[in-house]
Amino acid sequence: MDKIKLDELDKKIIRILQKEGRLSNKELSERINLTTTPTLERVRRLEKQNVIEGYSATVNKESVGMGFSAFVSITLSVHQLSYMDEFNKAVKSIPEILACYNTTGEGDFLLHIVAKDVKDYEQLMRTKLTTLPDVQRLHTSIVLSTIKEESNIPVL
Repeated sequence: MDKIKLDELDKKIIRILQKEGRLSNKELSERINLTTTPTLERVRRLEKQNVIEGYSATVNKESVGMGFSAFVSITLSVHQLSYMDEFNKAVKSIPEILACYNTTGEGDFLLHIVAKDVKDYEQLMRTKLTTLPDVQRLHTSIVLSTIKEESNIPVL
């Protein structure tokens, strides 16, 4: 994807909406000192260009009973495209996997996983993670505490 040319107003809109996605167009336009119609046009353009991909709520994991977090490094045994496609499809079907990154280094993929507790994670590992296509090795790092967790992208 090509980099989109953003002016200072676009950047300001993005910074504000990342923190306050439920802000009304009227409130947003007041914050950036622009009338409502051009503000809405800018937001719609940013959405159409996929600069803004969507809106969501940040949910406290513990409050919904998913307070256990882990990062799992996965090494595949064979690096054929067909196996990787199967792996990717299977990963996308597991809701406890919040993110999956194809990486360099020790493993081939790094997963961010949530579960209710250690027992729940063990069940997830035994029934879902170890059955992913072409998995040779899993290495789990359990999150003891979260120092920083951001979803906002710095828009400089």
